[in-house]
Amino acid sequence: MVQGMTAHYLVTDATAGLTRKGDWILMYSVGSGTCQWACQLAKLKGYKVIGTTSQSKVATSAAAQAACEHLIVLDAEEGKTYADYSSVDIHKKVMEFTNGEGVKCIVDGVGKSTADISVNCLARRGLWISFGNASGAVPPFSLLKLTPKSGYVTRPKLGDYVATKEELRARAKDIFQYVADGGLKVRVDLVLSLEEAKKGHEYLEAGKSKGKILFKISE
Repeated sequence: MVQGMTAHYLVTDATAGLTRKGDWILMYSVGSGTCQWACQLAKLKGYKVIGTTSQSKVATSAAAQAACEHLIVLDAEEGKTYADYSSVDIHKKVMEFTNGEGVKCIVDGVGKSTADISVNCLARRGLWISFGNASGAVPPFSLLKLTPKSGYVTRPKLGDYVATKEELRARAKDIFQYVADGGLKVRVDLVLSLEEAKKGHEYLEAGKSKGKILFKISE
């Protein structure tokens, strides 16, 4: 529920009307977590998505990949499954895909490792949505970095996008309808017992997840 509604507000209301149908969006980590949902929703909204994912998650994120116009596959960090954002020149790829214009919106749940990349990839009057810290918090930076493209940046949280009961219900209804209609695919990676909760958390912390981890409650 949390990831689904987070993905929903990121590609609808958090864009603040700055992104329109047909615009390019750069979205990191489409092979796992919230952005498996968000890239599919962005496609349903008519955006053109450039996604990134680590090599280890390519084989298990078919729905997310199908939603991307272009997929940038990254090597993993040494000894880990986390994507190495220095292994590919993402800025160069983005400029190639967009004919040198950059992207109108960036959905960034990575944080520290992608902050500079995000600023550089913005199109004129583009929006950087920084919502997560998978690689650590975004360090302080000068707002002057946004000047070359007259860029925007926002740091949203779900609570402010489900602030009323009506908004919560409307967002949840949208998500469930997309799932029911088959437009939004939800991948289940593991089903564990409650006694294996520790194993599930360790699996997530190691960056191995390739979809949802469910805990089965026995009767």
